[in-house]
Amino acid sequence: MVEVSTFEQRVQLHLTPNRSATWQQTKYLIAAFALFISTIAIAWAFVGAWVILPFAGIEVGLLALVMYLVSKATYRWETVLISAQAIYVSSSNGANLCFPRPETSLFYQKDLSLKRVSRLILQTPLQQFEVGAFLNSEDKKRVQDNLKQAGVMVCTNKWW
Repeated sequence: MVEVSTFEQRVQLHLTPNRSATWQQTKYLIAAFALFISTIAIAWAFVGAWVILPFAGIEVGLLALVMYLVSKATYRWETVLISAQAIYVSSSNGANLCFPRPETSLFYQKDLSLKRVSRLILQTPLQQFEVGAFLNSEDKKRVQDNLKQAGVMVCTNKWW
């Protein structure tokens, strides 16, 4: 998701992944799966196939771990602040970068085979940073359009 704010000759882009469920909703889904799997496992244990119980527990544990990791990844964010002199990038992982405005360009790398999502790379001769790696194609296009509108030079690997 891309949120654009303009204030005092500055443009701010706040980038977050699209999130379909909150952590509370994810916990309810994990509990529902655990209840369903446990019910089936206990029924098999009563019939005599008690060996299934540890495997059902491992299944519920791995499912909970994967759902936690996916939910945690949806809380990442990046903020791009464009001023007249510099472009500031800060992210949830603690990265804080400053790009000098005149030397900075945005490289919009499209995947020509259409098998991967395009990439947005802010770059200068000395440094580069991929912006919004967690965004979908539509949001990346919106970021590119907003940066171009803010005056950042955009280059692409597809010239035709």
